[in-house]
Amino acid sequence: MTTGGGVPRVKSADRTVELLELLAASPERRTLVELARDLGIPKSSMHGLLRTLVHRGWVETDSAGLRYGLGVQALRTGSAYLHTDRSIRRLTPVVDRLHRELDATVQLGRVTDGQVVCLVSREKTEVLPTVAAGGHAPAHTTALGRAVLARLPVAHPTPTAAWPTVAPLDSRQLDDLARTRTRGYAVDWDPVGTAACCCVAVAAPPKLGPQDAIGVSVAGGRLTEARAREIAEAIGSAITVALTGRTRGVNREASR
Repeated sequence: MTTGGGVPRVKSADRTVELLELLAASPERRTLVELARDLGIPKSSMHGLLRTLVHRGWVETDSAGLRYGLGVQALRTGSAYLHTDRSIRRLTPVVDRLHRELDATVQLGRVTDGQVVCLVSREKTEVLPTVAAGGHAPAHTTALGRAVLARLPVAHPTPTAAWPTVAPLDSRQLDDLARTRTRGYAVDWDPVGTAACCCVAVAAPPKLGPQDAIGVSVAGGRLTEARAREIAEAIGSAITVALTGRTRGVNREASR
């Protein structure tokens, strides 16, 4: 078995990853029969695969041994990713600094497979509807995702091989990406102030995190265009200070 690029694929490895991904997407534990049915795998093969993963700590069962969910080893491996990724290591202090200085919820997100995944999240003391680390959403629907997608040529929104697949974008969404590229930041906001939470996001330097962005969330009624510019400048300055020791702001003329 090979992929579209001619790279050999191992059937057992494919099945293992598909199973773990299915369990990760399931809000409740699943039975062997359900898992075998959903993945199109014979029950005998599924039973052997589950036994192996339970033994290795990747999968756990309920007290009756009938329902399966992710095990603690999945958490340990996921946590290790946060510590071994160079971009995350260098941008997490930026998230922490902005969280302290702005007293706001700050998140680091990464666009992958058409989704923006929250990698690091620091919550504000007041309750805001934010996404915890590991949460995800279609990239084009969030400021974090659009800050990254704005790097794509506006006339050619389909990514190259180095970029994940993104959903087809309509003219309004393409216009928003063009504005995001010009001013240097993306915004999720409601001019009427009815949104419970709004976000301003700035993409990380391409050499460090070409698919990463940092976003600051504030209460919807508090975000104006002027405040959005201030927040974007604060994000840009924090990134630059952390990486180079020099300050900088976003494009003031373009953001007016």
